[in-house]
Amino acid sequence: MNMNEHHIGFVGFGHLAQVIFSALDRAKVISRARTLFIRRDRAKMQENEEKFGITATSLSNLVDKSDLIFLCMRPQQAEDALYELKNAGSLKGKLIVSFLAGKKNSFYENHLGKNLEIVRAMPNIASSVSQGMTILSYGPHVKPEGKSTMNLFFSALGAVSEMSEEMMDIATAMAGSGVGFVFRLIDSMAKMGQKAGMPYEQSLKIAAQTFAGAAALILKGEMPADLITKITTPNGVTQAGFEVMAKHEMEKHFQSVIEASARRSRELS
Repeated sequence: MNMNEHHIGFVGFGHLAQVIFSALDRAKVISRARTLFIRRDRAKMQENEEKFGITATSLSNLVDKSDLIFLCMRPQQAEDALYELKNAGSLKGKLIVSFLAGKKNSFYENHLGKNLEIVRAMPNIASSVSQGMTILSYGPHVKPEGKSTMNLFFSALGAVSEMSEEMMDIATAMAGSGVGFVFRLIDSMAKMGQKAGMPYEQSLKIAAQTFAGAAALILKGEMPADLITKITTPNGVTQAGFEVMAKHEMEKHFQSVIEASARRSRELS
């Protein structure tokens, strides 16, 4: 089966689902004519149908027609939604992809039944510009072709990393939430330039490109410690900044931010 021959059904079509759909649509790995969706808000469902050019439908029709089912509801709505999904039709032979933070494979088995092909996926918002980081964790019953499909799908949106379920909470904090923390750091740097008299838009561009360039060097294969050594001159301007970072234990505090998100992911399970 070609990638765009898959029939996809989105259960829930809020912001995350729209980012995922738009990115996959832009990468031409799915077909709008083969994409169905459903959401609780009927008015928004009609708006989404017109905006994205895909078909809103009933849950039973979505289950019947889709070979890939994307679970994009809010975690707090999951139990009710899965109860409805289980009673909407047979899920045998379908690949069920969950984007719900914290919900483990056992949660889906308890609510949907045993021996189903379940994938946990955690993309981030950078998928909207094909620079995403998607974490995938495969349930024990996912077939090789299902794994291949998921890797091809999400590779179109950026990088993909497969994790055991035990690593999903910390990986979710790093990739799913971490992009938000980087936004805050970029904004903080930009506001410092603004405070010094620079127009915010210009300062923001400098800050964002600085983060992008640093990341590009590391993704090319450079190690952070080696790069730090290269740019740090004794008693220089970078060294002065590092001394303040050490004084305030910034690395430790930033790691506590990641841990807080990972802890919340564990709580949601």
